[in-house]
Amino acid sequence: MELIIFLSAFLLFSVMLVKILTKSTVKNSLLNLPPGPKTLPIIGNLHQLHGSLLHHLLRDLAKEYGPLMHLKLGEISTIIVTSPEMAKEIYKTHDLLFASRPSHHLAFKIISYNFNDIIFGPYGNCWRQLRKICNMELLSPQRVQTFKSIREDEVFNLMKSISSQKGSIINLSRSLFSISYSITSRSAFGKRNKHTKRFIQLIEEINKLASGFSFADLYPSVKLLQVMSTMKFKLEIVKKQVDEILENILDEHKEKIKMNGAKQESGEAKEDLVDVLLNIQKRGDFEPELTDTNIKAVTFVSKSPTIISFFFIQS
Repeated sequence: MELIIFLSAFLLFSVMLVKILTKSTVKNSLLNLPPGPKTLPIIGNLHQLHGSLLHHLLRDLAKEYGPLMHLKLGEISTIIVTSPEMAKEIYKTHDLLFASRPSHHLAFKIISYNFNDIIFGPYGNCWRQLRKICNMELLSPQRVQTFKSIREDEVFNLMKSISSQKGSIINLSRSLFSISYSITSRSAFGKRNKHTKRFIQLIEEINKLASGFSFADLYPSVKLLQVMSTMKFKLEIVKKQVDEILENILDEHKEKIKMNGAKQESGEAKEDLVDVLLNIQKRGDFEPELTDTNIKAVTFVSKSPTIISFFFIQS
């Protein structure tokens, strides 16, 4: 029995190994890649990114191979840019070629509702429409200004909390993290409700899981690794809880809009970000159609540090 298990495992490993090596060799032979250090079978250049601080390691490699350098991380070809001139070429001259994020990252796929948001979604008509909504509706100067009272209220509460703990040790990083999520949650969902505290806890948990290491991301062609990934399993459990909360919030807002009617649509009533998105959906002026999944994805990823920074900058 033990021999059968061993042989089965060995056979499975051999098939995976051949698949990785074959795909890697064929793919790289067809690409005109920048210079880079020699790779090892299966792991690529992973062994060269171990030991010291990552940015120090990349700096040292760039001195030898230039400002545009190719590294192989498992199966994934990665281009390292280490000069302003090369960064300008990528972000300005050839920006459309690099507009989409990698689609093999498991955590990105899960938290973005299969890339239905503006941060991780592929460049295309849907992404352009979502960006237009963010620029003109969600993050316009006028809209951000309407949330000024929320920012002031949360900052006042933070100062009050710090003042009450005079003489005690304060975890300022934790406090700033909490206030950031409180501001974005209240801006997205309106006033504090029964979901707020739990939602923030789930976001924290997802951030920890998504920032972890996963072999499945380095070898996307080996689907078995995705099935076996504990990170994927844990993320999907937490994401399901997040989705239930977002569904409840959407239902509550739809009911509120139905009750308020024209008052809500005319802007006389104070709108939060979910109200804005639902009104756009109701008007039907989004092509393709703005779905509940889009709304949940945009609302969910609005907890990212980039958006949080925007709210603070506008204060």
